[in-house]
Amino acid sequence: MVCDAFDMEIIHRVFRTELHNAPGLVRDIKAGDCKRSAIVGDHLNFIVAGLHSHHAAEDELIWPKLRARSPAHAAEITRMEGQHRDIAEGVATMRHVVASWAASADPRLAEQVIPAVANLSAVLDEHLADEELNIVPLINAHITSDEWQETHARAAKFLSWKNLRLGLVLGGYVLDAASADEGQRIMSNVPWPKRKLVQLLARPAFASYRRKIYG
Repeated sequence: MVCDAFDMEIIHRVFRTELHNAPGLVRDIKAGDCKRSAIVGDHLNFIVAGLHSHHAAEDELIWPKLRARSPAHAAEITRMEGQHRDIAEGVATMRHVVASWAASADPRLAEQVIPAVANLSAVLDEHLADEELNIVPLINAHITSDEWQETHARAAKFLSWKNLRLGLVLGGYVLDAASADEGQRIMSNVPWPKRKLVQLLARPAFASYRRKIYG
């Protein structure tokens, strides 16, 4: 049974929104407010960790299958792989400057973080639009529902029971970015009892996290 990768666009909304908002978060922190810079630094690392794991799942589980099953679209897959490498370089640059800034809340370092995040966001925007337009239809045509769920599980491997709260926060992010209908469709694919856990705790965990980040 082929899949419906409608949820790809929803997680993309989360990555887009948080990276678009990041320069403003950094810019608003007062010099020397290390408590606040550490909070925002952890948030940025959380978002790009999710992005990295999302891309790793595609690299490992989606691109090889699409190459084998739809060889006429090899050029599109090669383009995706190249874009992933470019994004990984942007993430590495951002993480490097965020580490020093988060520990110091130095405005001079903030002036390095802001363009690093903005550049990553611009590269990512281009990639996500390309993927939604040209790759999601290939996934729908050539990847099974079970394979798509396996990809979701691989994308979530950066989370564990040790950081269950962040897993709930990410679930809350996805539900917040989804319409009511999309949210119901997503939850229908979540196994029990994980579904019940998400239904009960994801939105409160997300709301608490958002208050911490945005006030």
